[in-house]
Amino acid sequence: MLIEGLKFQFPVALLVFFLITNIFAGSRINGSCPKTLSVRNGHRLIYDSGRKKVVLFGGADASQVLGDLWEWNGKGWRCLDSTPELARTFPAMAFDSDRKKIVLFGGNRVLFGKADDDEAFLDDTWEWDGKRWSKLEIKGPPARAEAVMVYDQKRKRAVLFGGYVSKDGQTARFGDTWEFDGRSWKRVSVTGPSPRNGAAMIYDPNKERSVLFGGSGKPNGTWEWDGKNWSRTDTNEVEGVFNTVMAYDPKNKSIIRFGGWNGESRTGDTWKFDGKIWKSLDIDGPEARNHSAMVYDAARDRMILFGGHDGENVFGDTWEFDGRKWSRKSFIAKQKRVENGH
Repeated sequence: MLIEGLKFQFPVALLVFFLITNIFAGSRINGSCPKTLSVRNGHRLIYDSGRKKVVLFGGADASQVLGDLWEWNGKGWRCLDSTPELARTFPAMAFDSDRKKIVLFGGNRVLFGKADDDEAFLDDTWEWDGKRWSKLEIKGPPARAEAVMVYDQKRKRAVLFGGYVSKDGQTARFGDTWEFDGRSWKRVSVTGPSPRNGAAMIYDPNKERSVLFGGSGKPNGTWEWDGKNWSRTDTNEVEGVFNTVMAYDPKNKSIIRFGGWNGESRTGDTWKFDGKIWKSLDIDGPEARNHSAMVYDAARDRMILFGGHDGENVFGDTWEFDGRKWSRKSFIAKQKRVENGH
């Protein structure tokens, strides 16, 4: 009887092991998670406040456009998922803290070099619930890349602004504002900041407003969206930059901004905005770059910055900013960037 019992229990144990490993694999396709994180350009960083983790999605490395998802634990990156169908650069992303889901919209597939589908702009909406991606079969904004999106915690909806499309060498930029309430998209404004792509936007929970800065054409001015109207809020004139990154520091009730393209070169300066005045911080930090990504890690009270490029090289380094100084926490050797007009 004992031997027969063991014969019965062994396949059951195998079945349990199989189910557990598949549950933890989430929606991975053929276990396709890369072994290590690669250099990135056109990726996004999100803070998942439900799981208290910084999450990185997509972008392009030296050879392919990616649809992988990683999380940062303060020491290293761990892959959560890799979904080829989702591969893209420059999507709009935000974390819905009420429904505990990452919301993703649009983007395109610009590689380092010329790709056959780099003008295939996307208009799909996806959600990540911490285990798997789900595509929402809903109609939303027209296809675009390099739009910006944040989650309005007071009004419980994602706010999306701007972006661009390109066809046959002709670029069209958007200046519209859309909102997503978890069920449907609605265009709520066509006035406000000038049409642009590559801007930076954060949600300020203290003022309960979405705050936008910079973008293509290096427009001056800092703008706020209150749910009904856009208004310019800064009182000192600072130069606009393209593809800068911003994150909100709730401890000091201020916005931290880093890098970008000023029309002549990449910048490596760090700025602080108190809601009215921009102030340049006299500190050393990451190498000058644009097309990087940055987010505030609330669990560890610091900004996390990853990747980007300086026109010559694409980076794979991870930096933290604690409000006083920058420190590099992980490093992947930079790779030569192939010029592609983006």
